[in-house]
Amino acid sequence: MSYQALYRQWRPLDFDEIIGQDHITSPLKNQITSKTYGHAYIFSGTRGTGKTSTAKIFARAVNCLDNTTGNPCNVCENCLSILEDQFIDVVEMDAASNNSVDDIRELREHVKFAPSKGKYKVYIIDEVHMLSQGAFNALLKTLEEPPEYVIFILATTEAQKIPATILSRCQRFDFKRISYENILKRLEYICKKIDVEYETEALKLIIQKSDGAVRDSLSSLDQCLSVGGNHLTIENVVDVLGVVEKTQIVLLVQFLTTKQTSESLMTVDNVLRQGKDLNQFLNGLIEVYRDLLIVKMVENNYDALINASDEYIQSLVDVVGSITPTQITRSLDLLIELSKSMKYSQNKRIVFEATIIKLINPEVEVNYDAMMERIEKIEKTIASGQLVKATPRVIKEAVESAEPVKPVVTEAQKVEEFIEFTDQDISLENVKSIWQTFIETLKSEKKGIHPILENSEPILLKGNRCIVSVTPENKMFLGLLVNVSNTEYLNGLASKLVKKSLTLDYEVAAEPVENKDSEEAQIMDYFKDYKNVLEIK
Repeated sequence: MSYQALYRQWRPLDFDEIIGQDHITSPLKNQITSKTYGHAYIFSGTRGTGKTSTAKIFARAVNCLDNTTGNPCNVCENCLSILEDQFIDVVEMDAASNNSVDDIRELREHVKFAPSKGKYKVYIIDEVHMLSQGAFNALLKTLEEPPEYVIFILATTEAQKIPATILSRCQRFDFKRISYENILKRLEYICKKIDVEYETEALKLIIQKSDGAVRDSLSSLDQCLSVGGNHLTIENVVDVLGVVEKTQIVLLVQFLTTKQTSESLMTVDNVLRQGKDLNQFLNGLIEVYRDLLIVKMVENNYDALINASDEYIQSLVDVVGSITPTQITRSLDLLIELSKSMKYSQNKRIVFEATIIKLINPEVEVNYDAMMERIEKIEKTIASGQLVKATPRVIKEAVESAEPVKPVVTEAQKVEEFIEFTDQDISLENVKSIWQTFIETLKSEKKGIHPILENSEPILLKGNRCIVSVTPENKMFLGLLVNVSNTEYLNGLASKLVKKSLTLDYEVAAEPVENKDSEEAQIMDYFKDYKNVLEIK
């Protein structure tokens, strides 16, 4: 007999062997024992969580000749026939490759015939969300009023793509991701049954890659055993699956935290020289930063939120004292953004290494998180007393390194601090005399609003309020001039130049009146003979 994959050998045979889905298996067993089946079910959930296995168990249970507990007996004629895929009343259909209207019409014709051997005809349609809209419409009537001997089980990983008209006619069960502990127990059980000596940390590495899918874990275990035989070690898993050990990633995080650029890049190079997949390396780095955040923010029982060895958790505790929450969240933001952009990058390594440099040097970025990290750096230096003992040159360099962090000073405060006001009254001519300087200063300091006022001019002065005429084409941008920050800046600049407290108001200049008697009149006169057939606007 040819070799059979582990995930097929160890497919659950009854509801009790389905792990981590008690909220689904219990009600299904109750329905079977009380014979209150629904006519249509939707099994929804991520891959490898037991949807198809549960559907097959259900199909055997409703046709079992000796069912007293809700579980199929798996020894009667019907159960054995279904297990061997010889039972014609249980039909499995892949909607990914049979998604047309004709396929569903053929199924509808098949439904009309009564079961030949069993009590029920069970139709298991996998990846049902792949059906076309026409196919869903063709299925709708049959799904709503099927013969009493028919049961539909629709399995999907994307329930949101199924039309509401279909969803409303089915009992829906949502499968959860399998917990880390449950998968570990299952893998340990299987290893013992097939006489495999294993390292627990090796199994944990396999689970780390599976993302809560039992089938993925069993496939990875199968792959590793093909190299190691009856011995499963961490080295086997790392070599075969291309995963990166968490200890290497924690070491990289230590280098990043202590700003050791050379060591960080050499660690990345070493990982890539080992043939590791860069995407998996990135995912591992994101997971480590997530775990660091848990250790940093959760004082007690954080080990309940981190599925890993005690040694790994202790390594996180050793690192977390030298890193701030802002650094962690900023790093997570950068790495998550990198995972999106790296999919479309021609040279993934360059993009990865550039992000490593950003992680080490927040000053190369101008954003809120980078600024907060630099503030925390200055605060930490002050708290340690190093800044007090430093020379003036060192203090100056420390302050400059914190740019753009500056004291918050409003423009009004700047005016009071720097303007030497005159006692003399000013006139509109005084304002006009400084207006060109005002515009030139805008051009160098406020390039964003300079074009709005480039052709403006002061037209009226009432006390300390000056009316400024703005060209009609800039009418829609007046809102920018009157927001708080720009108002303070513009009033402060004008006051500084005229040496008098000044408030600027803005109005739109009247549009020039066109001479319609010239061009328009000539056009109207030219087409006067066609006025009954043309509408001239």
